[in-house]
Amino acid sequence: MSSHTTTGREHGQTKRRVLDEFREPISLTRWTDARSMREEFGMAAWDRSAFDFPSVIPNCIEHSWNSSVDEVDGGTDWLARGKPGTGKSTLANYLVVRLLEVNDEKVVWRGSSSRSEWLPLAPWTTLYLPGGVDISARLEPKDPTNEPVDLTLEELNEIVREVRFYSDPVDLNRSLDEGSLHVVYPDPLMRGCQAVYEQSPEKQYDAPPKRNALFHESDPASHWWFAWLLARVEHGPHHWTSLIFDEIGDVCPQSAKKDSYGTYQKVELLKDTWVDMRKFGVSVFAFAHSETDVHQMIRRKLRWRVQMPGTANPTKASDVVGFESVRMDHDVTSRYDVGEALMYTESNFESFAWGDMPSPSSYKLKIAPEVSR
Repeated sequence: MSSHTTTGREHGQTKRRVLDEFREPISLTRWTDARSMREEFGMAAWDRSAFDFPSVIPNCIEHSWNSSVDEVDGGTDWLARGKPGTGKSTLANYLVVRLLEVNDEKVVWRGSSSRSEWLPLAPWTTLYLPGGVDISARLEPKDPTNEPVDLTLEELNEIVREVRFYSDPVDLNRSLDEGSLHVVYPDPLMRGCQAVYEQSPEKQYDAPPKRNALFHESDPASHWWFAWLLARVEHGPHHWTSLIFDEIGDVCPQSAKKDSYGTYQKVELLKDTWVDMRKFGVSVFAFAHSETDVHQMIRRKLRWRVQMPGTANPTKASDVVGFESVRMDHDVTSRYDVGEALMYTESNFESFAWGDMPSPSSYKLKIAPEVSR
């Protein structure tokens, strides 16, 4: 037997072993996804009465068109900030479960080729990939001495509930399911993005140098998200929709310039779309390492903040762009453990906690649309 055959067989055995670490995808049952997730992770049912200030945590999580007098209607938003290792990823997974449980809404997680923090919820996940584009999928080990495992698209179905393909942002939004989590990877060819932009005559900005279009296939793939949010507002459907905006600073950096990709103009487009997002039931839950990672035009729109543990919470309004006041007068979050955080608005604050939601495998899933430029 040749060494090549032996190596191939060993690789296949490794792949099988790693895939077997993941929980089998969960088909639709008499339970909702949220109920199934709660059972899996031992989460108690949502209870707004557990909080002292309804306008802080409950109002942010519960989406309504008929809120009480001290709460706001429509889409909500937050910026959760904290250093690596402070629990942001687990908080994002916890948040998904609560949004599905309370609102039965469509939850979209921003897929990134370098991250897969959504894997604890993979058995309930619908994975969206751009159609007509070559896709690479690989499981990469935490231990760099172990070999990575390349996957086919068919093998992804052993990790997630379903793999779907979309053609453009409007097409994607029309196919999202209520009460479900969708992890979406952006289209590197930006198909349909310029059309969505041109169909919104109230939002027009200078095109980048040497081209006539704001969106172009040469843009960074992350710029697709600007068009997706605009498409959701302009074309619906207008069911409750939440975006888990992981590492928002990568998309809307404070350093954004009027560069060859029109990064600054697109951040401005998102800023101008924000009020309409609230009106049409779109919520954005953003995560970043620090406030200054995110462009101030966007920070001024975010009405809730979440301070993760290990770093001092702000004690004066000047520490928070867009806030006229903060109610905390001393540091509490520096002493918090992982799994605890402080949510605050201009009018009040409250701490909260959540349990661990571990990934079933130490391997990370890297999915990347491949396009030759």
